[in-house]
Parts: sequence; structure tokens; C-alpha cells
Amino acid sequence: MAYLLLILVLAALVYVGWRVARMNANRPRTRVIGPDDDPEFLRRINPRDDQPRPDQPRP
Repeated sequence: MAYLLLILVLAALVYVGWRVARMNANRPRTRVIGPDDDPEFLRRINPRDDQPRPDQPRP
């Protein structure tokens, strides 16, 4: 009887662990927005009316 109870407890723990792992796998990933994904940041560092730097040749 004790072995049957032990097997049931172990089976329950395995099932709960499996469900938790499945829930974490299906959770949507959070997206990190970096500077290259932010158009406002790109506009601030490269304004349209900016003159090219003197060390860069003009195309």
C-alpha cells in the first residue's frame, strides 16, 4: 500500500512539473526594443538636415 501511495505522489509531481514546463513554453516572449527599433531615436541621432561630417566623402 505504501508503494502505491509513493507511486501516486511521484506521478502527481511528474504531471505537475510537465504542466508547468508546458505553460512556460507556450508563454509569449517579451520583446526588447533596442535603439535600432525606435524611429524617434534614429531621427534624433541622424536628422535629415544634418551635414555630413568633414572626414566622410560625399557620395
